[in-house]
Amino acid sequence: MTYLITLDVGTSSTRAFIYDTGGNVHFTSTYTYTSIYTPPSQVEQDPADWRKAAIFTLKEAARYAQSKGLAVTAIAVTSQRASVIPVDARGNPLHNALMWQDKRTTQLCQEFTEKISPAEIYKRTGLRANPYFSLPKMLWFKVKTPEVYRKTAKFLGVQDYVVYLLTGKFITDWSQAARTMLMNIKTFEWDREILDVSGLDRRLLCELSPPGTIAGTLTADFSRLVGLKEGTPVIISGGDQQNAAIALNVLKPGIAEANTGTGSFVIAYSDRPVFDEENRVLCSASAIPGKWIIEAGIFNTGSIYRWFRDQFFNGQHTPYQVLNEQAAQSPVGANGVLLLPHFEGSAAPFWNPYAKGLFFNLSLGTKRGDLIRAILEGIALEIAENISLIEKIAGKIDLVSVAGGMTRSDLFNTIQANAFGKTVISYPNSEATSIGATISAAVSLGVYNSYEEAFSRMVKDGPKKYEPNPEDREKYEQIKARRRRLYNVLAQGGVYEEFMKTLA
Repeated sequence: MTYLITLDVGTSSTRAFIYDTGGNVHFTSTYTYTSIYTPPSQVEQDPADWRKAAIFTLKEAARYAQSKGLAVTAIAVTSQRASVIPVDARGNPLHNALMWQDKRTTQLCQEFTEKISPAEIYKRTGLRANPYFSLPKMLWFKVKTPEVYRKTAKFLGVQDYVVYLLTGKFITDWSQAARTMLMNIKTFEWDREILDVSGLDRRLLCELSPPGTIAGTLTADFSRLVGLKEGTPVIISGGDQQNAAIALNVLKPGIAEANTGTGSFVIAYSDRPVFDEENRVLCSASAIPGKWIIEAGIFNTGSIYRWFRDQFFNGQHTPYQVLNEQAAQSPVGANGVLLLPHFEGSAAPFWNPYAKGLFFNLSLGTKRGDLIRAILEGIALEIAENISLIEKIAGKIDLVSVAGGMTRSDLFNTIQANAFGKTVISYPNSEATSIGATISAAVSLGVYNSYEEAFSRMVKDGPKKYEPNPEDREKYEQIKARRRRLYNVLAQGGVYEEFMKTLA
């Protein structure tokens, strides 16, 4: 049996898993951390958190493997996307990472689109000119912190930084580079015209590689730190959401995934680049080399549930099951309470960096359970909007495979099925990103000949199904229309921009 360690570097924690190539998890280690949130919409993180997390979790995995006599064949690395860390030539961070949720570059994005049209950016990169992505963050360092920019040898994503710690190599993969706004989505190469327009120095970018590439091997120094064998291959598996799609069987048309962690991502498979006339959904590189995904992202979903627990319950001492039980006491529609889940701006379908979160229609009769259910429904209905968008450009979706921490709740999955109007399935391993990265590594190492074969051998347990209820489905269609009207009134009335000015 072949054993692999998969390192999943997320927004709120890093986890190291020991998998065998039958898909069984033998060990898990977790290291948590918190981003730094500064009003109005700045989000940073100390890169030292990821170094500490990698050392802690890999060391624990190594101890377990040694205690059980398991020989680790390789380490697969996957991570969050579109965060940016400037580092010097020795890989030392020069500034906190600007996180993917950070919105400080809104004005820089607007200025950039005066040099090259949004339509041209979208055609070349599959992305919108938006603070979400890496290029505006790189330009922020150039414009706002020239002393940091002068010292910068490379701009790294989180996965790239961790891979450098393990191997000493500056390398990224297509699925991560597809979130930079700098890679041509048709050729999988850095786009010369975008680089020229940006004025960014090409030397600041990593070497490009297909996902699943062996990026290098574990260095002697890191080997001593964590107790794993020097020379162990390190596989750059790619973006977290692309890997989740593999584990959720998004390997052919007609199946989509909705993965809800800190944020939510809706992904469908494509064997060619596909674009939306209004640039609302994104085209990115798949974690399967030479394939693509159509993607719609939502910035804040699971993070809102965590925020509500931390602020209105006893923080981490309160299990989410307590919130779920209270939400279940509220009926479909949460007694009229609506949530717009735009706590740090909105991505698809609205793409409004000024948007903010909103509970609407509160009364003195509103109970805490109504607010919790409104959160679950608001998240599910935002995901539903994006599924509809993807269907319009990529064809009918019959099945939605869900994953992420919130999908451990039967209530949330039932709400999703009714909000989507589609069959929802949930696999027993809700941590899809890690199993997807492990499938990728198993194919790269030649254990399996294809992703389909690896999926069938490594995801053996059948999923649980949730079917939509026609009556509840109709109620959610009405609520969805009300939410859309509410958002339009705020956005078109300039309310969001006016409030942002008061915080500037």
